[in-house]
Formats: sequence, structure tokens, C-alpha cells
Amino acid sequence: MPFPDLSGIGIIHFGGISNYNSLQAKLEKRTSHGLGFLATYTWAHALDDTSDAGGLSTAIGDRNMALIPYTEEYTNSPYDVRHRLTLNGNYQLPFGKGKAYLNRSWLADEAIGGWSTSLTFAAQTGTPFTVYPSIGTANGGSARAILVGDPFGAGGSPNSVNNPSLTACPSKVKTKANWYNPCAFVNPLPGNEITGTSMVTDEQSAVAYLGGRSNVIYGPGYYAVNMSLFKNFTTFREQYLQFRADAFNLLNHPTWGNPSNQGIGPQGGQITSEKFFQNNTPDARFLQLSLKYAF
Repeated sequence: MPFPDLSGIGIIHFGGISNYNSLQAKLEKRTSHGLGFLATYTWAHALDDTSDAGGLSTAIGDRNMALIPYTEEYTNSPYDVRHRLTLNGNYQLPFGKGKAYLNRSWLADEAIGGWSTSLTFAAQTGTPFTVYPSIGTANGGSARAILVGDPFGAGGSPNSVNNPSLTACPSKVKTKANWYNPCAFVNPLPGNEITGTSMVTDEQSAVAYLGGRSNVIYGPGYYAVNMSLFKNFTTFREQYLQFRADAFNLLNHPTWGNPSNQGIGPQGGQITSEKFFQNNTPDARFLQLSLKYAF
């Protein structure tokens, strides 16, 4: 089949460098004595330099490609999750007919026999994001703040010359008020310094005006526990009625999103919203009762 006609298109970027590495460990106990579970741990690292990584359309911001090559944009992917731990377990409670305890009473079997429970636990580290300047910057791409210190170290001295709006450094980090320390960043050169007699024509100068790489620090991770309790009531032959109670986010643990203020001003690193999973995923504890008839 011939290649399609691409005439009339000035620049086509078929994608830059993408790199994904992962290691996984698994521990499984097959069901015995009513208990079975599967635990997994995954270490992964995703990096790329493309402007549409993973089809997200909000990924790596390629800046002035005439001066800054793609290799200088190679950084953590926006969906990079470094560590993830999961546990899925099922347990048949040892009560009732055919079980170890209370197995001789019809009434006890009907009341507490045949119940099963399941539990899922998932925990993972956060995803990266970009910190932005607090000054007017040069055209030619999204400018970024420059990392000069430990973003998760508290205290320090603000750079009042480079960033006059920042007059104090937070005494605590990884909080809702300051997830990171804005004093660990400085602004790139102001865009108004570029004049007709001082045009930027080389990569080093362009980086000085547009800042460092994107996605250099990570936001909050999360963990969640879901649990179910259920029992099947036999009705006719292989048909049964199942009653179940489900608890989502059993521990009612809040899950914070990446900072809403991703700048280096006084509110740099402020978190104002929860992490978004999907529309039907509750953030607070959610209880559900249901009946299901299988035939």
C-alpha cells in the first residue's frame, strides 16, 4: 500500500523518545482453609520528550524547537508512577455447616454461616508536575521555574532579587498549604530583557530564559482500602440470592491531588482539591447494600 500524500504539511513530529521500565514482584496464596490472596509490588519509571505522551494531550511541553532540541525536554512522563503496591484477598468465615465452628446448629448456619469477605488495598506514589515562574517570561514556549535546592526541605532563605514576591519560606512541606518549598526554585531571566539588540540565537541562552525541564517533582500519592461482606442463600438447585455489603474507602482517607498553585510565590505548592480518579469513584467513605439473584 503506498504512503499517504503528506505534501503541504510543514513540520511533522511522529513522536520523540519514550522509555518505560518496570519490575514486578508477586506473592500469591491459593485458597486453602478459606483464605486466598494475591499481593503485588511494581517499580516503574516512564520518561519521554514528546508533546503528546500517551495520548494525554497535556504532557511534555516542547518549547522553541529551533533552539532547544527534543533531547533537552527528556524528562519524567506525566503518568509516571514509581511505586505501586496492591493486595487482593478473600476469606470464607469459619462458621456454619462444613466449617470449623458453630457447624451443628441449623439456626447458627442460617444466621452466621456461609459468609465471605473480600478486601482490596492499593497504594502508590504520586505523579510529577511542573513548577512555573512568577514573572513575565519570553515567548517561544512554556517557561518553567529552575530547581536550585531540595523542594521537600523546609525553611531556607528566599531569593528576594530573583523573586521579590516571595518573602518567607515555609517551615513545613508536604502539607495542603505548601506541598513543596517554593524557595527551592528561582525564576528564569525576565522576558523583557530581550530586545532587538539582544536576540536569543543559541540553546544556552534560550534555556536561561525558558527555564529547566518539566515534571521534576512529584505530587501526593494515595492509598485506599475497599471491603465487601457477602453471603449466598440457596433458593432452587443451583440458583441463589446473594446479599452483599460493600465499603469503598473504608478508612475514609482523603486523597489529595497535585498542587493547584504550581508557582513559586507565597502560595506555591498549595493543594485545594482531591485527586481525580473517575466520575463514579467516591473520595469519602461510601457504603453500598445490594441483592443479586443468580439463575
